[in-house]
Amino acid sequence: MDTITEIIRALLDPAVLPITAAMLAGAVAYVLSRSQPVVCRFLGLIGAAATLGFATAIAQSPPGDFSVLWFQLAGDVSLAVELGPSALGMIVVIGSAVFSLLVAIYSVRAMAGQYWEGKFYAYLLWALGGACIVGLAGNLLVLLVGWEIVTLMLFLMVNQGRRDAKAGAAKAYAILGFADACLLLAIVLLAGQPGGSANWSLSGPAVSAGDMGPIGYVIYALIMVAALAKAGAVPLHTWVPAISQEAPTPVMALLPASVDKLLGIYLLAMLALHMFRPDAAMQVVMMIVGAVTIIAAVMMAMIQHNLKKLLSFHAVSQVGYMVLGIGTGTTIGVVGGLFHMINHAMYKSELFLMSGAVSRAVGSDEIADGGGLARSLPITFTCATVAAMAISGVPPLNGFASKWLVYQGALSIPNRGLGMVLIVVAVFGSALTLASFVKVLYSAFLSAPPKGARQDRRPVKEDFFLTAPMVVLAIGCIALGVMPGLAIEGLSEPAIVGVATTGAMPVAADGVVSLPQGLWSPGQATVLILLGIGIGAGLVWVSTFGRKIRIVRPFLGGELPEPSDERFRVPGTQFYETIRKLPIIGGLLDSGEAGAMDLYHWSGKHGGSLVQMLRAQHTGLVSVYVSWCLIGLVVTLVYLLLSAGI
Repeated sequence: MDTITEIIRALLDPAVLPITAAMLAGAVAYVLSRSQPVVCRFLGLIGAAATLGFATAIAQSPPGDFSVLWFQLAGDVSLAVELGPSALGMIVVIGSAVFSLLVAIYSVRAMAGQYWEGKFYAYLLWALGGACIVGLAGNLLVLLVGWEIVTLMLFLMVNQGRRDAKAGAAKAYAILGFADACLLLAIVLLAGQPGGSANWSLSGPAVSAGDMGPIGYVIYALIMVAALAKAGAVPLHTWVPAISQEAPTPVMALLPASVDKLLGIYLLAMLALHMFRPDAAMQVVMMIVGAVTIIAAVMMAMIQHNLKKLLSFHAVSQVGYMVLGIGTGTTIGVVGGLFHMINHAMYKSELFLMSGAVSRAVGSDEIADGGGLARSLPITFTCATVAAMAISGVPPLNGFASKWLVYQGALSIPNRGLGMVLIVVAVFGSALTLASFVKVLYSAFLSAPPKGARQDRRPVKEDFFLTAPMVVLAIGCIALGVMPGLAIEGLSEPAIVGVATTGAMPVAADGVVSLPQGLWSPGQATVLILLGIGIGAGLVWVSTFGRKIRIVRPFLGGELPEPSDERFRVPGTQFYETIRKLPIIGGLLDSGEAGAMDLYHWSGKHGGSLVQMLRAQHTGLVSVYVSWCLIGLVVTLVYLLLSAGI
């Protein structure tokens, strides 16, 4: 009885309440998933809202750390459940709760009638609970548990998609499972260092990887690989495009677009700012990974004809800006990287929600099948335009504000030549992103629909549950662009202060991280942009006032085209096709489509040889197996004797 009381008391601890709310609501939804799917809708909304409420309360009044000893191993290694709210971790918790709530609202209409609707809300809430565990974790072991929960929920949710969804789910689980294995190995190696399980702490002082010797760099590399795979950076990115085409839209909007990015970049930030003090070589590696991710993924996005796959490559490309910002090691660059993490989750989630609305109206995810939706879906079109400009870094939206900080961070690194190259790559990536979304907006909303589409399509109307989340996210993109200080001062900067006191980042005398030059003030630019739009609209009105506008049919090549004549339709799929014909770039893009950058593809292609070699050792003879065991014991004994200095 005392044990049950202790468990209940632990679950109701203020630091645990966000996790308890999400997990408990998810469990009830799973039990009722078959019999009461409508009730599960309300559980999804209530569970996400309750988690957001508890997380907000923790952010305003942080409770004390929560710690329960689970198991004492030999020596100084113990397994303990440790939770410790931090400024950076609360960004993950609150952000995950907000996106889960918005996706739950969207899913009221998008998932209605699906055979697994009830289970969807259970998986959604459990994924939220896992994200809360990651954000509230006080040590790496607890973080790994939450990390695994989110990975499992991603697999289960993608597995319910269409046609080849199971293959994409298996690929995502394999890559993320590899990342989890890297993180677990890093945890084991840290436990073997002086201090034991104390090295797992996420609240202790930062140390130099070089102080641990070569093993310190191995641990750093393992954790960085895990973080980059979760965030979806090149070359561990291919699980994102693999699941994009067949996974349900709410799944893509929740996990790959927002929550997984938050978790991956959070771990990368904790690694580079709180656990280790990276040296110049580590920073250069991270910045190069960021730059390659930006340019490689955006080039792949430009040649895609499937809307969700195009968006998935852009989701990968934007991770490069976050990795680049954190890799600079400068205050302004790190703040920019974390700010971009928040911004990306907002506009990328909105863009995936938009793709769901377009697919619902058109009946297809193919860009060539779109067109003519601006009139029937005006709210969706407006929100999509805002998100497209935000991801492209168009001022005065939030994407520009965070990218500007990343640019300033790259300029602030000691190697000015490398910094200039990185800025050129980042700006060029933004330009290609804008070009790519010109194709998206034209194809889906502004172009003429394909032949027969007007007759075949059912009448479409805006739906509150589908548009409300997009409107909220669009307003957020505008607000954080016009007033970036809301995020920089209220979220990212305190997060840097929290880790700066450990010595990983410099702080001012009063303990506050200041951003001296570099912080873009959007007030004047916003006024000028709005003034220019107003003057342009005024000139159009004056030029047409009191005049009768003559409207005639177009005359092209000596013919009067009919609206239904497919010969005169310009589909968006024709945009940028000349890129494939460029001498070097075209070949690289074709190789990328064939899996040249896909480590999963190469492991499957060449892993068969290793499997066959290992299979050949399974002779079925007990004497052979015993011999291998004896050899292993001898090698282990020799290693232990050498370690003990005998």
